[in-house]
Amino acid sequence: MSEWQQTTLGKVLTLQRGYDLPSHQRVSGKYPIVSSSGITDYHNQYKVDPPGVITGRYGTIGEVYYIDERFWPLNTTLFVKDFKGNDVRFISYLLESLNIKELNVAGAVPGVNRNHLHMLKVSLPRLPTQQKIAKILSNYDDLIENNLKRIKLLEESARLTYEEWFLRFRVDGKKLEIDPESSLPFEWKRLKVNDYVDTISKGPSLNYDLGESKGVQVLNQSCIRNGEIELDKVLIAKELNDNKKSSYLRINDILINSMGQGTLGRVSKNVSIDEKMIIHNCITYLRAKDIYSQYMLFYFISSHKEYFESLAQGSTGQSTLKKELVSNLLITLPDDKTINRYDLIISSAWNKIGALKKQNKLLKEARDILLPRLMTGMIDTDDMDIAV
Repeated sequence: MSEWQQTTLGKVLTLQRGYDLPSHQRVSGKYPIVSSSGITDYHNQYKVDPPGVITGRYGTIGEVYYIDERFWPLNTTLFVKDFKGNDVRFISYLLESLNIKELNVAGAVPGVNRNHLHMLKVSLPRLPTQQKIAKILSNYDDLIENNLKRIKLLEESARLTYEEWFLRFRVDGKKLEIDPESSLPFEWKRLKVNDYVDTISKGPSLNYDLGESKGVQVLNQSCIRNGEIELDKVLIAKELNDNKKSSYLRINDILINSMGQGTLGRVSKNVSIDEKMIIHNCITYLRAKDIYSQYMLFYFISSHKEYFESLAQGSTGQSTLKKELVSNLLITLPDDKTINRYDLIISSAWNKIGALKKQNKLLKEARDILLPRLMTGMIDTDDMDIAV
């Protein structure tokens, strides 16, 4: 720690508030618009040259974003205007280590004051040590980001395969011969989702407590986003009786948000095999019969997301997804040879996605343990191998 100096954040960097850009003034372009929640849109103009470091000033606070392209920081953010000769990537980790969330000064709506941030006491090492710390941590972040890109490509490929095979009737690049009577390929048929699934049900009513540290994880509608379950908003249930324990989710169960005008119709699949989880009664779950494809069911349900959402936006303003509206949908059922080949292809993709997500979880855990230790000099970087 001898080479570390005690100073204030304002002597290390200068923060500046972002710029106004109302939605009606935005023109689609290549420059990312960064809000307190990260990149939320793109514009045809930019305000700041890279590299940039941004944190939330209002709304979502505490998150820190490093960006290596020209960008437009919104007025809900603070961005680093002057790095004062310090390593840019190190500065992003320094801000992340400050627990800015705890500095909320805006009452009910989270917010921070840049002048308060400038007065925070920090420890700062010499530039070579900054660069080594930044390299160690960025190696983790780069691996995580590369895995996320691979996951996105695999997910997109799986979705396109479903559309190509079961909406356009092109299998392995060949257009299938269509039966004029059914308008489907020969030996294919349609059946109701209710006949395709083993289970279609809402979760049970539960007493749960967000503050509980032990118990059964309960997925609520905030957890169902972007095709996957997000566990950061999971609730914890107290003791479950035997009847409710039968509602534990299984791997690859399909979940639909079934309440709320803002969230109704969101679709996800359960990929967790490590934890016992149950769903709240605001979620409907589907489980394919063993003889049918769970993968095809997921992409079929996902393809109806806009239909489910429209139920809450139409003239009736429905905010609850009735079971019948799902169970009566008609799903296409291919011949056995086709569905078996499809399952082989998609299961391979899902297994790769699962392995990448598990690797990212471990990488993030290791990185989050290292971050505070490196940023306070607890770990001597001379004793560390930069490679991950």
